[in-house]
Amino acid sequence: MRTESFFHRCAGCLSALAFLSFGLNAQELRLEPLPYGDFENWLVREIKESAIVGGNVKKVYAVAGNDTIKGNVPYENTDSPWGSSNVYARVAGVTKVNNNVYPDAREEGRCALLRTEKMSFRVMGMLRMNVLTAGAIYLGRMEEPVESLESTYAMVDMGIPFKGRPSCLVFDYAAKIGNSGQLQYCPGRKEEFYEGYDKAQVFILLQRRWEEDGHVYAERVATGELLVGESTDWKEGFRLDLEYGLPSDTLRLSSSCRLSDIYYTVNSAGKHVPIEEVAWASPDAEPTHLVVFISSGCLGAYRGEEGNELRIDDMYLGY
Repeated sequence: MRTESFFHRCAGCLSALAFLSFGLNAQELRLEPLPYGDFENWLVREIKESAIVGGNVKKVYAVAGNDTIKGNVPYENTDSPWGSSNVYARVAGVTKVNNNVYPDAREEGRCALLRTEKMSFRVMGMLRMNVLTAGAIYLGRMEEPVESLESTYAMVDMGIPFKGRPSCLVFDYAAKIGNSGQLQYCPGRKEEFYEGYDKAQVFILLQRRWEEDGHVYAERVATGELLVGESTDWKEGFRLDLEYGLPSDTLRLSSSCRLSDIYYTVNSAGKHVPIEEVAWASPDAEPTHLVVFISSGCLGAYRGEEGNELRIDDMYLGY
């Protein structure tokens, strides 16, 4: 498992880890900026898709230092802690990209725009494929090229090493939520419609992880989740509080934030393995890892409402 924190490696991004003091919600907070959490800097990748799916050169964005990478090469976010749903995939020899996280203009700067989108394309002009994905960014990294659509998290190393005890996550957000009452399930060859509603999602988890015989186990130290079910203009300085230990109402948590083994990491042998959460930690436990996950949908792989959007800007940890 990775042990070196981006909060120490990215000293320049954090202005030497300087803290800012703000009066927020009538309470004084020290705010520590997340590296690249102002979403002003974006790396652009130019990837050529296979001829049988069109052969076009597509732009794929990453939350990282301003740069451009040309060519079909795997990307590793070494200077930035952010991974995303924007990936280079090569499935059964076919190169295709997914890009549904974008830089977007906000006042005189930029923010991150996450959108639930459906890719519809034909393979060799015959077999029609429909793949619906929610736009997502997260602290962690994706191993490329993605070689299977079967498990969306299996190639993600979720979370980063971290030892702090923040009280909250602070950020600006705006949302466009359709609430049409009709959802889609599009994992590839299948396209289904059914009734229901989708929400945008932001959550923060602190975990205490350890490894035994190649397995990675974890206790959940703290949890905070926001589900956005309505469209809204910009909300600035929103405070998402962390609850340490066993949450007071676990039934209010989405499946993404309950104890689970749906997220993966890389063990000491370099293998992708599930993070097996086994218990809620005591409220005074010290974390080893931080997970922040932001998405335009909350229903899991290939499900959601096409067109839902979430904009995010200026992310801090509050103490």
